[in-house]
Amino acid sequence: MNAAWLLVGSAGLISAGLYLAAIVWSLGALLLAILTPLPLFLVGLSMGARAAGIAGAMAALIVIAASSTLGGVMYIGAYALPVFLVCRSAMLSRSTIDASGGKTVQWYPPGMLSIWLTLVPVAVLVLTFFYTMANGDSLEALMTRLLEPFILHYRAAYGAAITGTDAATPGQLEVIEKLIIQVAPAMIAIGSMATVLLNGVLAQGVLSRFSHNMRPSPRMAEIELPHWLIVCFAASFLLGITIGDSLGYLALALAGTFAFPLFLSGLGVAHAAADRSKVPFGLLFVIYALLSISRWGTPAAVILGLIDHFAGLKARLRGGASTT
Repeated sequence: MNAAWLLVGSAGLISAGLYLAAIVWSLGALLLAILTPLPLFLVGLSMGARAAGIAGAMAALIVIAASSTLGGVMYIGAYALPVFLVCRSAMLSRSTIDASGGKTVQWYPPGMLSIWLTLVPVAVLVLTFFYTMANGDSLEALMTRLLEPFILHYRAAYGAAITGTDAATPGQLEVIEKLIIQVAPAMIAIGSMATVLLNGVLAQGVLSRFSHNMRPSPRMAEIELPHWLIVCFAASFLLGITIGDSLGYLALALAGTFAFPLFLSGLGVAHAAADRSKVPFGLLFVIYALLSISRWGTPAAVILGLIDHFAGLKARLRGGASTT
């Protein structure tokens, strides 16, 4: 018991330290801060969601004591709560008896795990929208104020001619600035979800390597999304592009958030296709390389996820092959 508490306490302390490293505002510190959820996942996926919750609560108290209450609340919303929800769901399973009388354990499906990643960002967006509206403000105006330092830096960098380039015109700067403000809420949400996801995958990989994982690693090629998520994504996207004002701004942000599981599902199609290839890791390397350098890679993966939902591409590609 003492050893378990020591591990949980250490995870909370390390996670808080990684989170507070961002205050230094150096490249190395920011890279370390990306690993903030990793200690929570290490205890959560090896000892259960309760351990992750306790470690996250301890870390939040440390952050509050070392910085501010707002910093602690942001830590809980960005890391502690999402990690706890994912770990709690990941540990769910049920036993079934097959035709031969053997017992089979069915773990919580990876598609639903990806949806749990979206719940906190969606809740934060909706609550912030209503909070700003109740105070006679708007979500777009709030994001504009928060992004003002970045916009000023952007104007200074691109508003003047750089060697070998032409200066951006005031009209071009205004269009780009509006686009940045328009996509900012969704990009912040996606960045938060991606950080939590990557740390969860890393933690599960480390634990599996040393046989300390409580559940088998979820497989990308088995991601299947519920129909209601597709409806939420489509409704948010259509509202966002057809109406204006604050509600349309919120709808586009929600559409970007709901698109994240679709993006993962689209990557699942690539994994299923790689399983049928003679060089699966080579094919995946090429796919992820193209995804990282092409601006059309992410939208293509989302569209592929949508197609897969109705056409069942992953199920057809799996065809009895082992999945990755």
